[in-house]
Amino acid sequence: MAGRQEQTCATCLKLRMFLTIAGGLIAGIYLQPGWATAVAGLMPAPLTIGWGILGVGTVAFATRLRQHLRQPR
Repeated sequence: MAGRQEQTCATCLKLRMFLTIAGGLIAGIYLQPGWATAVAGLMPAPLTIGWGILGVGTVAFATRLRQHLRQPR
């Protein structure tokens, strides 16, 4: 449809960016394993990532619960 332009949704744009970055990293792992090892050394430990996810999820839940409880009934 050459004459019609549609806007791409924000979720699709984020997904495209994620897949592009992920594809580049996967290609880097395949083509240059030494580079991938160096990048992996810069990443935090899996336990640290897990605690971070737990912390962010807890704060998000508490914020939404507070907003919900403040709504008039």
